[in-house]
Amino acid sequence: MNQTIYKDEQRNAIRLSKIKKIEAEVQFTGFGIKYVAAGEEEYFINQKKFTVKEGEYIVGNDFTKSIVRINHEQPVEGICIDVSAEIVSEVAAYHDLNGSEISEFLLSDQFFVNRYNIKNTSLGYTLQEINQKLISGNLSNDLLRNELFYSLAESVITDQRFVFDHLSKMNFKRFITNEDVFRALLAAQSYIDEHVLEHLSLEQIAMQAHISKYHFIRIFKQVFGISPYQYQKRKRLERARHELMQGRSVFDTAILIGYPDIPSFSKAFKQVYGQAPSHYVKSNF
Repeated sequence: MNQTIYKDEQRNAIRLSKIKKIEAEVQFTGFGIKYVAAGEEEYFINQKKFTVKEGEYIVGNDFTKSIVRINHEQPVEGICIDVSAEIVSEVAAYHDLNGSEISEFLLSDQFFVNRYNIKNTSLGYTLQEINQKLISGNLSNDLLRNELFYSLAESVITDQRFVFDHLSKMNFKRFITNEDVFRALLAAQSYIDEHVLEHLSLEQIAMQAHISKYHFIRIFKQVFGISPYQYQKRKRLERARHELMQGRSVFDTAILIGYPDIPSFSKAFKQVYGQAPSHYVKSNF
């Protein structure tokens, strides 16, 4: 089953699919998003294989030539979304002083094709909302007003500005090398995000990028501006802030994210958020 839910003259579109078996060329139009709601899909793009599992998505544009392969006993459920180049350019120009540069990056043959997890990106949260609306049948009004595609474009710009800014910091001689290394760094970053409460070793993290430990630390800091340890610490404190706002006690939160006592946790929290945990909760309720 491949059903078009919405399509307009600007080439904005949403399609639903439920497929057990297929191997065919697939087109990314404008700025294209392929989201897997259940199952697993394989994409072959620029001689690279991307395995996109449930809760993940891959993005591309008009220049992205791809083959998709699905071979499962149960139907693989997917959502394909095309956001027009006009909307992407309009939103980029409004939200970014370098809107023309980010638009060119997103819509040219130099775009960075990659797989992402919905838990770690702004676009991921938007895709989850769309999926829930499709399930409940409450998407028609958003589609008619076209607000949905502007919301998608805003999420795309938020995520891809991060990619554009950090990819441009890399000074390797060959562009393809930049892409490969940056994709490896994103895989390691995602691994930290998904195991933020675990006691990961540098070796475990570097293995995700298939890079030596020293080289990994050096280029991670070069690209993201902080070390892997500092990044993990920041993500843990973000988790702590979330737990505190959900009502968890300061002591239990400190233990959860790996601090031995309240004073050491409070000191780290205050360095990031400017207030001790208890004061932060009071001032934000």
